[in-house]
This record gives sequence, structure tokens and C-alpha cells, in this order.
Amino acid sequence: MSINITPSRSKILYNWFLPTRFLRERVNLSSIPINIGQQQSLESIDPKDLVEIINSRFDVNPTSRINAVFGNPDFLPFSFLELGVRRGAAVCRIVRNFSEPFRQEIVNILSEFEQELKDNNQDILTRQEIEEMFSMSEKEQRFTDDLFSDIPGASPSNVLQDSERFKKLLPIPVGTGFLVGNSYLLTNHHILPDKELCHEIIAEFGYDQDGLGRKIPPIAYKLDTNPETCFFETNENLDYTLVKLQNEPVDPDFSILGRAGDRFGWITLDENPTRIAPPVDEAKIQTLEFDGFEIKIPQRKYLEGEPVNIIQHPKGKRKQVILSSNRVTEIYKQFIRYKADADFSSSGSPVFNQQWQLVALHHAAVAENDTNGTLKITAEEGVRTCEIVKDLKSKTEQYKAEANLRNEQKSDPRSEKIETFLDIFVDTINKEAESKSTNPVLTVY
Repeated sequence: MSINITPSRSKILYNWFLPTRFLRERVNLSSIPINIGQQQSLESIDPKDLVEIINSRFDVNPTSRINAVFGNPDFLPFSFLELGVRRGAAVCRIVRNFSEPFRQEIVNILSEFEQELKDNNQDILTRQEIEEMFSMSEKEQRFTDDLFSDIPGASPSNVLQDSERFKKLLPIPVGTGFLVGNSYLLTNHHILPDKELCHEIIAEFGYDQDGLGRKIPPIAYKLDTNPETCFFETNENLDYTLVKLQNEPVDPDFSILGRAGDRFGWITLDENPTRIAPPVDEAKIQTLEFDGFEIKIPQRKYLEGEPVNIIQHPKGKRKQVILSSNRVTEIYKQFIRYKADADFSSSGSPVFNQQWQLVALHHAAVAENDTNGTLKITAEEGVRTCEIVKDLKSKTEQYKAEANLRNEQKSDPRSEKIETFLDIFVDTINKEAESKSTNPVLTVY
């Protein structure tokens, strides 16, 4: 079956349907697939930078309580779990109150798609597939039964045609995000592509369950949309968006909690590019040494890529963590790839090394065609956080240059906001943000 996608429709599919099993199965797309052509276009990491990573990961720090050095045994102290819990507190589920115009766009697209299914003698979508589309697994059974009542054939366009029925679905899970400052939230560009959508986005912290499976009510924060205080920086190529939350939760009963970071802490962005290493084999070592690089690897043997830990809200579910069987497979200049489990709504999750240092922003599944001509997920992909820091720095220079071109005497407020964020909350080559008293909750071990 072939589906013709117009440019405007493609944009909507990218932002809405790609993170669903519905289109992964029916249109052979994964959450954010990367085809072979795109894969080839990724810029390789500079050999000098790769050598720096490899040698750095073998530089044992005897004072580290979590000594997860590249190539060492996988023993970890019990405090590893404690620090993981602290990091996880800053991770939130992102939900969206879709507007009426967007609802109508969804209805139109689904109607067209259903017609194409019929034209190709395909079955209409099942109720299970519709529930999957809208991440309804967290809803009560009675809610879903009522939602589908009196709907002929359970057609998704019919379910959504009634605006009042659609409102019952709101807010709808769209991704994951995490705090990188007391009020600053990092997620993907494809989740939050422009400032106009900020008023529809809500960040739910503590969307979790206890050891007995009892659901914990989340603490919700809206985004700051005040023109004077809001913060919005995004990059489509690096697929990140950095925004600011309002200073108090949505529920006034929780106003005493103040800013989200005061209650849940935050995860520090790091400019250091050597926090995690890819696989290294004898052939790679020989190639680098032939090019004149010194490789400080004891015991010349094949080494697997380092493990990654990912805290996420897959399918909009309660918070989950991926700790086992996850390895980096490749490092590019701006991205890393790894074997790990993820699903739609995992987009925007933090990717950590074994020392719970942030190394990437999860954003994509990597797919390739198998022998049957269908797409198969071969890896997951994250944006290197050191590249995000680098991009934020470049934005400050860009905004200053634009202000100079306008012959403005005052500095550009956008560059000032970014510089303030970088100075207080980001670990750069010259200083460590987490050593400051503004972040007493989190400590790097």
C-alpha cells in the first residue's frame, strides 16, 4: 500500500502520527524513522574527538563513588540506585490540550486515510489501534467504553468528529521532558516546534506509581507564556526545544511547592563531549594509531559500547527506566546511537551514562528496510547534549550580531536570557554548574 503525503500533511503526520503504532504498522513508519539516505548523511565524529573520548573514559577517577570506567567490570555501588532516583524525579510526562483547529485537521487526515484503506481493500482501524493512537492505556476501562459508545465501526474520524467527545481525551500524552534548571524544561523540537503551541503544553511531574502499583497523582506545570519572562529556544536539526515553566503548579493547592526544580531538582546540561564511549575493536585502534593518534587502552581487546540508562514515559505510561542490555553502538558528531527499548512518547527522555551524567536527549528510532521491504528498527538515537550547549552558545552570538545590524544600543534580551541560563545551570568547559549553591538537591559523585 502506498500513501501519498502532501507537504502540509507530512508536517502534521510528523508531529502527530509518527509516534503511534497505527502508522508504524499501516504506513511502515516508526516513531521518527531515519532512512538509509539520512543515515549516510550524518556527520562522522572527528577522529581526534573520538580518541579524546576513548582515552578520557579510561582515565580512572579514584574519588568517584560510581566508577563506571570504560571497559571495567559492571559492578556498581548501591548508591547508583539512589542517584538514579534523584535524576528521575526531574523527568516529566508532557501532555497537550489540542486546540479545536488541530482537532479538525486530525479528523480530515484520518478521514482521508480511512478512505485510502478502503480503496486498497484494507480493514478499518480497530478500537485497540485507536486507543494506541491516543495513548489511552492509562485511562479507566469505563472511560474508554463510554468514549466508543454509539460509534459505528469505531472509526477514528467518527470518534473525533464530536468535539465534546474529543475533549474527554484531553490532555493527550505526546512525549517526555526533563528539568535542566529550576524552571527550564528540555524536550524535542518535534514535540514542541513553535512558541504558539506553548499554551497547550503541560508538564506532569511525579507521574509514577509506588512499589505496590498504586498510582501517584502528578504535579502539573504550564509553560510560561508571558512575553516578558518566557523562554523559548529550539533547533529543528538538533531536534531540541528549551522552554521555561511557570513558577507555580497548575493546582493552587500545591502553590507552596513553588518552582518545579525546587521540588524535583534538575539534571545538569554538560558541555563535556567525553562522557560516553562507543564500541572499540582492534581494527579501529589500528586505524587510529596508523593516523598518528596515541590510544591509551590497556589490554588490547574488543570493547563494547558503554551502557546507557533512559528514564521515560513510553506510550504516555507511568515513569519507566531502561537499565539493562543497553549499549552505545555509534557516536557521530551531533548524535549517538544505542540499542535500547523505547516507544512513542519516549521522545524527549534523558539518556545517561552509568554515572548518571546526561549524555543525550532521546529523539528517534533508526530504521532500515528488511528483506520483505518493511522497515525494521535497528537502533535508537539521541542528540548529544554537548552539541545542544554548543548550539545555545552560538545563538547568543547570533542574537547579538542581529542586534548590531539593527544598530541597537541595548543588548538583545534573547541573548541575555540564554547567557543567564548557561551561567547558572550549565556545566561548561570552564566551570561546573552543579557546584553552585543554587542546586543543592543534586550532587555529582
